[in-house]
Amino acid sequence: MINTFQGDPALSIGNDGADLTFKGGQPVMDQGLENQAQISLFTAEGWPGNFLFPDTQQIGSNFEEQAREAITLTSLAELEKTAEAAMEAPVFGPVRAVAINPESWRIDMKILVTPPGREESVILLSRNGQNWINQAANPAHERL
Repeated sequence: MINTFQGDPALSIGNDGADLTFKGGQPVMDQGLENQAQISLFTAEGWPGNFLFPDTQQIGSNFEEQAREAITLTSLAELEKTAEAAMEAPVFGPVRAVAINPESWRIDMKILVTPPGREESVILLSRNGQNWINQAANPAHERL
């Protein structure tokens, strides 16, 4: 049985940015790699916090920016490369990203990770055009 109250508070990306889920007044905790994957992918390049830990792996990527570009075969291939580079960390092990465009306004991404000593895990992301347009027009960080 999984203890939902051990780990880090689980972040879930929604239409309006990241959300936390609470049960019985306590936040549900992340038991896997989801938080670290979201931080690796959605923290902007040049994040100032990297200055505090210069001897460790720096976080930040332009994944979110690339996901907003026009959907072409080239942009999907670049998005895969960016995701793999952003998640290049020992905790993830080997990483393989696959981006597809099932509908004109949507990108679905599957990221396969094999953490050391564990079975392969799948992280799924989906970019729905209207959600990203809404986020660009009214960014979550400006609503805090």
